[in-house]
Parts: sequence; C-alpha cells; structure tokens
Amino acid sequence: MDTTFASHYDANTSTLELSGTFDSDAWASIHEEIDRAFRRTACRLTIDLTRAAGIPARSLGHLVHLCNCCYPGTIVRATAMRTAA
Repeated sequence: MDTTFASHYDANTSTLELSGTFDSDAWASIHEEIDRAFRRTACRLTIDLTRAAGIPARSLGHLVHLCNCCYPGTIVRATAMRTAA
C-alpha cells in the first residue's frame, strides 16, 4: 500500500476515496476535502476509507460525528482495524 495520503473523488459513484497514511498533515486537510466533495454530490456522498491506514478509532469517531453534524446523509465506509495482541 502506498503510504502517502491521497484523496480521489469519483463523480460517477459520488465517492470520496481517502487512502494512504493519515498523519497530522492529512487530518488538517480532511474537512476541506469532504466539504468540496459534498458540494459536488448533491448531498449523497460516500467516504471510502478501506485503503487508508493509521486511523485511530477516536479520529474515525470524530470523522463520523463531523459527517453526521455537517454533511447529513454521508456514508463513511471503513474496514476493521487490527489491534495489537
């Protein structure tokens, strides 16, 4: 997996794919990326995090809360996170 944070918006599926490692610089730009994509979707946005890494559970919770409050109808798709044994 590429470790550089990247975002890609697919207009055909109204999906914003966020991939790579979520460092502090990535988190700084997330709100802007989501806002831009949400405005282009007519309020039917899916955020796909299945190819992302390094997302702490608390940060994922904040992202879901942000979407619930500011971007109604947005779906956040993520995979199960591995935890240390």
